[in-house]
Amino acid sequence: MEFELNEYHRNVSDKDLLDDIVRVAKELGKDTLTIDEYTNNRGKYHCSTITKRFGGWLKALQLCGLSPNERQINSSLGTYTQSYITDDELIEDLKKVSSKLNKQTLSGGEYDKNGKYSSATYYKRFKSWNNALKQAGLVPFDHPLGGNYKISEYQCVEEIERVWIELGRQPTTTDIKNGASKYSLHVFERRFGSWRKALEFFVAYINGEQDVEKPIEEELPQPVEYKPVISVNDKPKHSTHRDINLRLRFNVMKRDNFKCCICGRSPATTPGLELHIDHIKPWSKGGETVIDNLQTLCSDCNLGKSNLC
Repeated sequence: MEFELNEYHRNVSDKDLLDDIVRVAKELGKDTLTIDEYTNNRGKYHCSTITKRFGGWLKALQLCGLSPNERQINSSLGTYTQSYITDDELIEDLKKVSSKLNKQTLSGGEYDKNGKYSSATYYKRFKSWNNALKQAGLVPFDHPLGGNYKISEYQCVEEIERVWIELGRQPTTTDIKNGASKYSLHVFERRFGSWRKALEFFVAYINGEQDVEKPIEEELPQPVEYKPVISVNDKPKHSTHRDINLRLRFNVMKRDNFKCCICGRSPATTPGLELHIDHIKPWSKGGETVIDNLQTLCSDCNLGKSNLC
């Protein structure tokens, strides 16, 4: 089973891009349009595709015959990075989120979930997240694993998988900016160069074309669980390991449309629902860890199945 990304709109025509902007403006009954309005009202293409193609959102509006508002004109760039926002506005919103969460320091992910702007804007404006925090009079953010901590490729892949499963579709930059990920968009851009390249790396891993080294800290031994003594003669022989790796886990869930095979629920329609991968024929009874012997179950159905076994 080959896994592919959604169509990339790099080769779409200029006319198609402009026609879609006009369509959204007409649906909203407006003679101008902001990037947020386009994105939040079923715009077919990504704003970065449009701004890169025409040299900015302002120029795209002009080509559509739409009238940019005063703020867009003053910004002159009109890009999705919201360059017209002042430093004072950014700092004020950072303080507001800090007060709301009653915390003296924030991670970029926490801000993305609660702030008005994107943490990526702060990185670009202040060169680092901690510089922005200092400007706001807040405490620099230290990751629990230490100041030199860097999010690994494996952790990025693992997070993309989690978000993809939760949404039931390919995540977009808008999803990440809106707080769907515990990492900010800047983390993925810094690690892979862009969000698209992060998705391409993820797909290459899922399809077995790219290996990812698992961080040492995630390979610590787990607490030993009590298991009944099984005689050597009774113990089934296996050709695969019991543990299900990230690649196989994702492919099983994609095959099952990110839904529980018993109740049909999914995280996309039932917030907070957790999906598990279950051996159809139990491992203890000789079942192998292969895709045909695996199924997607929600935590409730998986527990119910365990109680029946």
